[in-house]
Amino acid sequence: MSKFRKSKGSILVFVLALIVLLGVLSLRLMKETVQELRHVSQFHKRDDLRTYAYSALDLAVGVLNEFKMIEGTLHAPGQGWGNPIEYSGIDTGKLMVSNDFGDEERQSPVKWSIQLIDESAKVPFSKTNQKDLVALFSVMRAEEDSLVDEDDGQPFYDALMDWQDADDEDRDEGAEDDYYEDLDPPYFTPGKKIENFEEFRMIKGFAYDEDDPDYSGIFYDSLGSETQNLQNFRDSFSFFNRDAVNVNGLSPFLIKFLCGDDERLYEEIMEGPGNSSTDPYYTSLNDPKLRQLAERRGINLSATATMFRVLITVSKGKANFQLHAVLGLEGKGPRPGSNIPKTPSKARSKQNQKIQYPFRVLSLRENENLID
Repeated sequence: MSKFRKSKGSILVFVLALIVLLGVLSLRLMKETVQELRHVSQFHKRDDLRTYAYSALDLAVGVLNEFKMIEGTLHAPGQGWGNPIEYSGIDTGKLMVSNDFGDEERQSPVKWSIQLIDESAKVPFSKTNQKDLVALFSVMRAEEDSLVDEDDGQPFYDALMDWQDADDEDRDEGAEDDYYEDLDPPYFTPGKKIENFEEFRMIKGFAYDEDDPDYSGIFYDSLGSETQNLQNFRDSFSFFNRDAVNVNGLSPFLIKFLCGDDERLYEEIMEGPGNSSTDPYYTSLNDPKLRQLAERRGINLSATATMFRVLITVSKGKANFQLHAVLGLEGKGPRPGSNIPKTPSKARSKQNQKIQYPFRVLSLRENENLID
């Protein structure tokens, strides 16, 4: 009888332990399922935020167009168009969202962020001549407070040109397919103009090479992270702008490069128009120091903003949506405040003409697939 009771007790303990184990597993499974559902729901909630992101783009375009119609010419954010949300007076905290969001997330406000960058204040990369590129890479190659050797920029220029040209002949310090074929993994040169900043990661010298540490890594370090040189390059050069460079939005690095060794000119440009103008920005190129700056390098200058990069982020709780766009102004004839005629633009399609959108959309990207 006692053996039967012991056996029965053992079975009961086993069953209870099994129930506890199943309970723990069920609880963990429920937590993982809830976490997975939250992750999947982010993509559904993005559709709701996507509407707000494109509304924010329309808001930015509307503000820019209003200033263009009133002022006639856009010069700098100091005119008032630099912060579209503030100018419009929209209270983003009162914006509502669809029922796809839970009660907790519906209580948190929709956060908008619109950043306007003057893309026309960047130098057209495709029009930068050899002398300026070699000088630029030499400056980046030199350490801080060290002398700049103009020859140090030549290997980077040669590698860049070999990457873009269609032939198989190596320049003196460049690299063609035979060099890239020996890499792991191997790849080939595209034989066409470079189209984005990320492409520099593939070109000899711009990314760090442990076999040649002294002449590599000016854009990407040994960990693959972007260097300050690449950030300065992004802020100063554009793959979209094809015309004159707006002096009102020049990056400090670009001003320093254009001025060269002329420290006095650099300080005067950084100070702005000064007493020569009632506005805190340039409206023409009549200022003597601007004419002096234009003579320093083979770069055409302007005092007009004609192309804009719009960076939009809309978030609600843990969900967020990013939208990047590059917009260009329409128009014919010489550009006001420019020392070169405007490059003719391609004709719009009939459908595009019906919309009568005040800007040309040169590029549009969402979330992970962002511009450059």
